[in-house]
Amino acid sequence: MEWTPRKKKILAAIVDAYIETGEPIGSKFLVERLEEQVSSATVRNVMAELAAEGYLEQPHTSAGRIPTAPAFRFYIDHLMREDALSDEDQENIDTALRRLSDSPDQLVEEATRILATTTGYAAVTTTPDQHGSAVRRIELMPLSTRKAAMLLVTDSGVLRNRTCRFEQEVQLAELDKLAEILRMRFVGVPLAQICLADIQELLGAMGNVAEKYSPVLVAFYGLVQESADSEVLLTGQLNLLQHPDYAPERAKSLLTFLAKREQLADMLQKHADGEKGMQVLLGSESSCDALNDSSIITTQYSSGGKTRGTIGLIGPMRMDYASAIPKVEYFAKAVGRILSDMLEEDKGDE
Repeated sequence: MEWTPRKKKILAAIVDAYIETGEPIGSKFLVERLEEQVSSATVRNVMAELAAEGYLEQPHTSAGRIPTAPAFRFYIDHLMREDALSDEDQENIDTALRRLSDSPDQLVEEATRILATTTGYAAVTTTPDQHGSAVRRIELMPLSTRKAAMLLVTDSGVLRNRTCRFEQEVQLAELDKLAEILRMRFVGVPLAQICLADIQELLGAMGNVAEKYSPVLVAFYGLVQESADSEVLLTGQLNLLQHPDYAPERAKSLLTFLAKREQLADMLQKHADGEKGMQVLLGSESSCDALNDSSIITTQYSSGGKTRGTIGLIGPMRMDYASAIPKVEYFAKAVGRILSDMLEEDKGDE
């Protein structure tokens, strides 16, 4: 097939118009939108050619045409002109993220919420990947004579805490000694290398006081497991119901899939590729039936030279890609930049 400049312009105009209106596009409508003077007959001929090649289809008995998934793919890869974010928009995003975020997890949570709000689609992120992270700090703080708070901080800035409850009274000096034992044994050790056998070994070394102190070791191991897991965050699902592209049954199927975080996490992991950067999955490219009428835009955010997680949007195939892609890209950069600043501040506080 031959892609002449005119053919490209007509396809781009069709996709732009369909994204804007959601209605089938006719030749007369296109003639009025095209910058160059082209006759209706010429436009109809090009549209017929595009339809024969699988780039346009005719819904029902309408005289107009709508773009297919291959048309959107060609448009995104070759024809689309992105709408750059203004300096003011970038500053507003940065300000909101810094003001509302006190930890890496909260930063990602706020980024998800703001991205969904500003685009009108569903936003999805994964919290910072901890597989390569190590223990940075361990604190044990008394809450009462039979209760203490365990605090675990990783070198990627993730903070977790858990309450330990004791059957017997525990003194401050005992907690300090136990915290120091944990620090000597585990600070600097990668989370992935801390296993149940390490906890059992420590319990065995404690002898007669093992039962008394076991709540601390159980809490510590639980925090290690919790910190190592990357969590999928999703918000803005109800935004999708505002788009007429989703008929009730399609909307139900999509929302049911999105409610299953494990499946969503598997899908994101399957298509995650730090080397590719920005990815746009159209319909069946996601390999998920519930997303056949949808698109997913994802990219990775990084800090300290490491990929930390994924951020993206889920919306109808008729998504405003020219606006959505730059927003996802900027949010990823902003999250990575602020996350790096957080980690530097944590190092300075030590």
